[in-house]
Parts: sequence; structure tokens; C-alpha cells
Amino acid sequence: MPDRTYYDTLDDAMVALGVPVESRTLARDLTARVPSEIWIPAKSTYIAVRPQGERVVKTYVNRGFVDRWVAPRRYERTHIVGGIADGPYAR
Repeated sequence: MPDRTYYDTLDDAMVALGVPVESRTLARDLTARVPSEIWIPAKSTYIAVRPQGERVVKTYVNRGFVDRWVAPRRYERTHIVGGIADGPYAR
């Protein structure tokens, strides 16, 4: 089994991970729209999104929340269950 499986798009990775359809728009909105490496580690419950050429994963997408890189050594979590966000990026 490979260490990770790469995807061409965030949408493809969200389908593979089983992110609820009603949560995918918010997950997309919270993820940078720049060329990125997108993968799911083996036996994992998250999608890693790292902009090409960078060393830090900027976004982790899970089935019920998104963690976004906002400062050195810090991520902010936004829950996206049912397409309703809470946390710092709530609408």
C-alpha cells in the first residue's frame, strides 16, 4: 500500500474521503485556490493540501472540519458539518 494517494483536484479527494456533499462547498471556500499537491495519507481521515513549492501543508480537510494554516505553528479549525461553518470563518 502506498504511503499516500495523490489527487488532481480537491473535489476528487473529497469524494474519495467521503466528505459530505453538503460540506464540500465550504471546504472549497476555505482552501487556497492555487496549484497544490493534494493527497490522502494511507489509513487516514484527512486530505492534505500543500501549495506547490511550499514546505507547509496549508489546509487539512476532514469529514467535519477544515484546519487552515494562519501563523507559524498554528492552525485554525472551522467545523463544516452539514454545510454550516462555525469558528473564525463562519458566515
